[in-house]
Amino acid sequence: MTTLETQLAPLGDLGRPLVHADLKLLAALDHEGLRVFLQLWHHFPAERRLAVVQELDQLSEDNVDLDFRSVLRACLSDSDQSVRAAAITGLWEDESEQTMNRLLALLDDEDGPVRAAAAVALARFVYRAEVGELPASTGQRLHDDLLRVATDPEQPLDVRRRAIEGLGYCANSSTAQAEIGRAYAHHELAMRESAILAMGRSMRPTWIPYIQRELQSPAPALRYEAARAVGELAEDGRPLLSALLPLVDDDDLEITLAAIWSLGQVGGPNAKRILTRLARSADLPRRQAAQDALAELSLEDIDP
Repeated sequence: MTTLETQLAPLGDLGRPLVHADLKLLAALDHEGLRVFLQLWHHFPAERRLAVVQELDQLSEDNVDLDFRSVLRACLSDSDQSVRAAAITGLWEDESEQTMNRLLALLDDEDGPVRAAAAVALARFVYRAEVGELPASTGQRLHDDLLRVATDPEQPLDVRRRAIEGLGYCANSSTAQAEIGRAYAHHELAMRESAILAMGRSMRPTWIPYIQRELQSPAPALRYEAARAVGELAEDGRPLLSALLPLVDDDDLEITLAAIWSLGQVGGPNAKRILTRLARSADLPRRQAAQDALAELSLEDIDP
């Protein structure tokens, strides 16, 4: 057994706690190191493989210098669907074409939750295509594949709704925007949530009345998505400030924090005045969220 095999073997022992020092060995593995890892990995219990992938995701969030992408990409082919889905989540910062292509392939995975996770992850590539960071041909491919999934009646609801969310960035596609409208008319609440999210991402004035309506929805999930959508609209969301304002005191803290975040995204003197007041709140989560939003506004005010 090689030195690396000896070091990595304990990771598969369910009787041992996962130790960060051992997990860090998986960072930036070269080709030979990855080969050694995979030889051992296939013998680890599925429960342990999932725990390792989830821990790698957490570690990379806490330490940006740790690069687990090669390991996580390899885990996209794992035999266990939960591991594949967790690997997709762990690659949240990976914007490589290689990973994009793997995610597109996973839209046809045998497991519904894996397909849904792939659709969520692909949204960031759709955004990059829409802002010109990826070729138009790549953007078209992303659009077509997500549209195919979104309109497939054989797909589970969660897969279709996540595809709709990704299509939200396709503001210039009448087909994509029509699907968002159909999703908003869907009888399932979850699909309507995704439609509101997609409306915000599209930044089209057409959707502003629908977002405004849902800011007053009796359904907390719709109020939350509408509050976030206002922030996605950026300056175009300023006409919605009066409708958004009551949500900074919503009974649901997640909705409150979403509304405060949106104030920071929308900007302008009115939003700044509200945030300044909230930054003095006795409630710690509200105060911290408002301070963060004000800090972001201050950065935007600095001339380049």
